[in-house]
Amino acid sequence: MRRNIARLFLAFSVCAVAASAAANNDDEYPQRLAALVNQYRASHGLPTLMVDATVASLAHEHSAAMAKAGQLNHDDFPSRVRRSGLAMCVENVGWNYPSPEDQFDGWRASPGHNLNMLDPRVDRMGIGAFADYITMIACGK
Repeated sequence: MRRNIARLFLAFSVCAVAASAAANNDDEYPQRLAALVNQYRASHGLPTLMVDATVASLAHEHSAAMAKAGQLNHDDFPSRVRRSGLAMCVENVGWNYPSPEDQFDGWRASPGHNLNMLDPRVDRMGIGAFADYITMIACGK
């Protein structure tokens, strides 16, 4: 009995550490991806984007909704634009890229996603990660 309890405790501890590492990565991944987007914009003579807490919250919310649905989508994008309080937004989504650099390279290789990252009308962004899903929303006035 004690041996089973010890095994159960060990399994729980390992899961808690893994969950904690994933939560930390969820914070680091968006920050690194935002830095890559800003470096890319600067290399094209565009201003960098300010990280906006409201837009980041909308991006995280959408990533969580995609994870729950188990699929990439842009469902309810007009609602996210309205809730941002800004005049216009663009959105990139991704799934299952192991690093921010890989996600960035995927977006850069896609003409539509690339245009969104280089859109001169936007001045702020938010990036949200949930599980293996990522959303970047960039907006302007």
